[in-house]
Amino acid sequence: MAEILHANKKASGETVTVACKLPHGLVLRVFRGIEIDVPVMGGGTRKEKTVEPLEQVYTAYGWSHPQNAAPHCTILAGYALTGGIPKEHWDLWLSQNKNSAMVKNGLIFAHASTASAKDQAKDGRTIRSGLERLDPNNLPKIGKQKVVTDKDMMGREQVERMEAAYV
Repeated sequence: MAEILHANKKASGETVTVACKLPHGLVLRVFRGIEIDVPVMGGGTRKEKTVEPLEQVYTAYGWSHPQNAAPHCTILAGYALTGGIPKEHWDLWLSQNKNSAMVKNGLIFAHASTASAKDQAKDGRTIRSGLERLDPNNLPKIGKQKVVTDKDMMGREQVERMEAAYV
């Protein structure tokens, strides 16, 4: 019930900087609880609790961007920094998602100042989401086998021809 009251508060104008380590970013949607009438067999209705989304939606950018294009935002230590998210919206979103793995594991967080968000992002440099890009020169092993690439499957002559074609 406290979340519903909080969602209806007047905005104070304070904003936060959200740091997100997910490549695709995240839409920060919040919901409020409502009661609806649900028809029952034999006629009549019963009250049932459900949620509905609030109109205000904000997006926290992710670190992914098209190749050979500039990112949409500042990226630091694998975190994309998105400023200007209303503090009330962030607080409500965080209260509704506090048990989410992305919150518990530090993949998304916010601070009132950009400098504080940057400091925490630097501290979280070693945190991994599992969605990072692969290094083709250091591919992971699956069980006891190494991942096989196209170059591994081709003979040395084919590789040299292929590389010469791109020069």
